[in-house]
Amino acid sequence: MADLIKFPAKPRSRHARRIYQVHRFAPSGSVLTTCIITARNDGDAERQAVGLVEGHRAELWASDRLVAVYGALDNPIANSIRLLGDEPTIRP
Repeated sequence: MADLIKFPAKPRSRHARRIYQVHRFAPSGSVLTTCIITARNDGDAERQAVGLVEGHRAELWASDRLVAVYGALDNPIANSIRLLGDEPTIRP
């Protein structure tokens, strides 16, 4: 009977997008802003993040995975990161 039933397959669309976070840091190490971006892949996310850095130290994260680091390396690096809830708060 199982060979008679065809289940629809849902392959991932090549246009599917993932959520990334860009954290900009002050020289003291505190987070200035967090921006949420969506991108097709890490490369696309990195291209978008470069425009958001604006000379600050910044980190690009995909969930709990560090993707890239931007800016001066003499500023402190975040020693921990937490995931935002389902509805992130956008700060100016």
